Amino acid sequence: MTDDPSRIRGRAQVTLGLSLLFAVAVFLYFGLGGAPVRGAVVGVLVVVAGVWEYRRRLQDERVAMRFEMEAEEQQQRKRK
Repeated sequence: MTDDPSRIRGRAQVTLGLSLLFAVAVFLYFGLGGAPVRGAVVGVLVVVAGVWEYRRRLQDERVAMRFEMEAEEQQQRKRK
């Protein structure tokens, strides 16, 4: 059985938040080091990767729920 969908969404939101915090930290690190453009580029890449991962997790959740529903329907059909 899979996890509760709200827990999966919660974990996805937490990882997205962590990637945003990391992007800000990277930007500040490079910005204070004298390379704000490099910091902005790396920060944007981290944010894009975080959003990508967030969307992938939500898509995985939807696919898993669809397969579970189909499996339950097949079991009900076999019982009849």
